[in-house]
This record gives sequence, C-alpha cells and structure tokens, in this order.
Amino acid sequence: MKKIVAVSTLALLLAGCNPGDQEAEKDTKTEEQANQNADEKVAQDNEKSDAEVAKEKEAAEAKKEAEAQAAAEKKAEEQAAADKKAAEEKAAADKKSAEDKADEPATEDKKDETTEDKKDDGKTDSAQDPEPSKPSKPESETPETNKSDTKADLGLGNLVVVNKKYSLPIDYKPSDLVVPNVSFSYSGVLEQSYMRAPAAKQMEKMFADAKAAGVTLNAVSGFRSGSRQTVLYNNYVARDGKAAADQYSARPGHSEHQTGLVFDISAPSVGNGLTASLGDTKEGKWIANNAAKYGFIVRYDRGFQARTGYTYEPWHIRYVGVGPATQIKNNGQTLEEYMKVGH
Repeated sequence: MKKIVAVSTLALLLAGCNPGDQEAEKDTKTEEQANQNADEKVAQDNEKSDAEVAKEKEAAEAKKEAEAQAAAEKKAEEQAAADKKAAEEKAAADKKSAEDKADEPATEDKKDETTEDKKDDGKTDSAQDPEPSKPSKPESETPETNKSDTKADLGLGNLVVVNKKYSLPIDYKPSDLVVPNVSFSYSGVLEQSYMRAPAAKQMEKMFADAKAAGVTLNAVSGFRSGSRQTVLYNNYVARDGKAAADQYSARPGHSEHQTGLVFDISAPSVGNGLTASLGDTKEGKWIANNAAKYGFIVRYDRGFQARTGYTYEPWHIRYVGVGPATQIKNNGQTLEEYMKVGH
C-alpha cells in the first residue's frame, strides 16, 4: 500500500501538481463561488428592496393626491352650497320687498315714479308686474266679461286656451319653470322672471336675433301665480274701476301668465313700459313681424278686442310653437279662432 501511495505522489510531482496546492485551489474556488452567491443574493435583496420602496412611494403619492382631490371637492361643494344659500336668501328678500310694495293699491302716478327710479342702465331694482297704462276710455267693441268659468284643458300643452271663459285652478303652477337667459327690465330674480323651459329656450333665440338686428328688447313679466293675479286685479279695479280693469286685466285663474307660456316684453325706447305705443316703435314692429319665427304670437293684437276680450297689447307675447304661430299670424287669427273655442 505504501508503495502505491508513493507511486501516486510521484506521478503527481512528475505532472507538476502538488497535492496541497490542489486542495488550496479547490478551497479558493469554493470561496469564490460562495462570494459570488452572496453578491447575487445581496443584489437580489437590493433589487427587491428598491421595488418595494418604489411601490410604497407610489402608493403614498396616490393616497396624498386622492386626499387632496377629496379636500378640493369638499371645498367646492361647501362653496356651491354657500352660493346657493346666498342666492336664495337674496331672491327671497327681493321678492318680499317687491310684494310689500305691490300690495299697496296702485295709483296712476306709480308708472311715472317707476320711470324716475330708473338707473343709468335702464333697469329698476324691482319691477314686480308693472302695470299696463290705463285705457283712455272703455272700448265699445270689447264685450262684457264672460261670467262662465270653464276648466282649461291642460292636456293641450302649448296650445292650452286660458281667457275670460276658460280658467286654471287658482293654485296651478307648471313644473318646468326656468329663468330665460335674456335681458330684463329690472335687477334680481322674482316670481315673474320665470317661464316654461321650451318657451324660454325660444325666447332666448328671439332676443339674440333681435340684438343682432340692432333691436334692444327687455323681458318684463312672465309667470304669475293665481294669488299674485288676485292682488293685481283687485288693485286695478280699485284704481280704474271694474269696467276698465276688465279690458286689460284677467280675473284670478283666467290669466295666461299663469300658464308659464307668456312674457310681457318691452324696450328702453318706451321706458320698458307696458304701453300701446310700443307697437309703433322699431322694437314693437320687429316683435310683430318676427315673433312667429320663434313660436310666439302677439296674443292681443291691434283691432282684435272683439275677438279676444282684451285691448291691444303689443307687449304680450304667447308661446304656441312655431307651426301654429306661423299659421295664426299668416291667417290673421286669434288663438281662440285657431283652436275653435270661445272667449
């Protein structure tokens, strides 16, 4: 056995290898492999750590952004609520102030006072249902007020007839009232600032086209509740007497204004007044010639007193829709004649 080992050692020496060196080299390789494995593990750990850090950072930033957005939305909601409350309080205050003034019996001097109170922009602080001017004398062609009280057919929509014969429930109020985006003769928002949405949209187009044609119009009075009409009618009777009042003012429940399909409109050239002289102005003629294009008719036209029951009102426009309005205008009809009903 010793001989064999000696021979193996001799062979190794002849080959230039020392058994000790071989073992050392093996140990070195093992150590290098271990170091390499350790380095790879550290790198993997570092890589994992960087990814986790990046992920955590991204999550933190997302959370921060979400919190900032939520805070901004909350602030916007609070501001909107505050603005809405302020607007409602202002509207309520304006309405109360106007109603307090309007509840006093009207006088013939009131219109002149309103004109004197005009601001530089031609608008008043409040113009709750301005009065039409008093007729100089009763119109002989205007029939007596019809004492009958037939229920108006609301199922007719835009073509509902409300006049001295046909009436609405005293508490009727349309559900789609809006404030049209047009110029008004007064500041603030009142009950009379509203109109039914389809009619309001068409009136906005009419006012825009009038302005483009160099014609300045101002909205004066739209929707009017049954209770408000009661106050106005009684004031007119107290001021002018029943016979005269019945020529231009409707009994409670019989006013077209309550339908939400009517607006009284005027112009600065006549002090934004509700006066027959509007019909002879550039603005009044433009209304008469063009209103039908937008679905409106001059409800109580010149010379129609015997056919409508009311004196000439060039300011009172009624929405019926483009088709009916065009036909009514072209045929020289009243709404009653178009619908084949009485007044």
